[in-house]
Amino acid sequence: MPTTGLFGRETPPAGPGRESARPRPSGISSRHFLKLVEDQGRVGFWSIDFGIGDINGSVGLFRLLGLSPFARLDFADVVRMIHPADRGANADMLAVIRAGQAIEREFRIIRPDGSLRWIQNTAEVLVDPDGVPLRALGMMTDVTEQHEARLMAGEGWQSYQRLIAAIAAVKWRMLPDGKILSLLKWEELTGQTLAAADHWGWLEAIHPDEREEVRALWADCTRTGQPNSVDLRIRCLDGAFRRYLMRGAPLCNADGAVREWIGVLIETAPLPSAASRLAVLQTLDGAHIRAARALLDWSVEDLSAKAGVSVSTIRRLEHGTGNRTRLPHVEALREALQTGGVRFGLGSQGEIAVSLGRREG
Repeated sequence: MPTTGLFGRETPPAGPGRESARPRPSGISSRHFLKLVEDQGRVGFWSIDFGIGDINGSVGLFRLLGLSPFARLDFADVVRMIHPADRGANADMLAVIRAGQAIEREFRIIRPDGSLRWIQNTAEVLVDPDGVPLRALGMMTDVTEQHEARLMAGEGWQSYQRLIAAIAAVKWRMLPDGKILSLLKWEELTGQTLAAADHWGWLEAIHPDEREEVRALWADCTRTGQPNSVDLRIRCLDGAFRRYLMRGAPLCNADGAVREWIGVLIETAPLPSAASRLAVLQTLDGAHIRAARALLDWSVEDLSAKAGVSVSTIRRLEHGTGNRTRLPHVEALREALQTGGVRFGLGSQGEIAVSLGRREG
């Protein structure tokens, strides 16, 4: 590799009583900087003379590829190291630079020890006065960490989207002035068009007894920029009102100003009627109690303190051991959990549904 001084020659400053300053070698070569960069273990430099064909690589290159230093290496060897799934798209690198074109590629390699790394390979081509390619200078960089970070971010986003799709009846985005940017599945749910729902028109689908409460909540949230959560009834396409949990959160600019609101509507279990409450109590078991505690992030001790039921009784109920817990204890647990924000109801098949709604009291 070249060792030309990167700073050329230094000229000492002239001063009183000094002769005219003369340039002197800087004493710093590109090899110093090459070593400084390569000692990080993520970069390797290479060159290739098209008349010879072998790759002339730096120590960092061989370290990056997991090879013995300065072993004979050509482009065919590098291509063989490329992951089979990436090899077809990158087997032409030598042909491309031989034609005088620069390259910038990313691919996976499998090193001799079996480890997998993502590599970015960039190269420039040097030509003679007639434009004929003579050699190429290149750099390989280990970008595994960046790829893994992007992969994790992508998987996290996909998981989030799958979760939202599974639990949300409606997803929405709205500007602070009420202009709706998107309102997915709203028309299928309510029959109200996007045009009719725009600029607070969606409030018309809220039950009349709750409409003004929701309107006031939104007025307060747009003023303060605080997230909101409200349990409400929405008129559905068949004309029936059903309960949903509406949750919204602001997206802010760098200066803290709210840019837009995003949120979801989640269908919740219907409030139990007086006739169904006994059925709920008689079939409420440990799994429902554990699920309710998880929704509230309560420990057994937290529930014991709020319900006035001993820790041992709650544990017997949750683990299904001992005699069946008395109904007054179950009722006390249900009331404490419901006051905390959990709702118990009966599903369409008579099963108990557990959901998170508004807090009572």
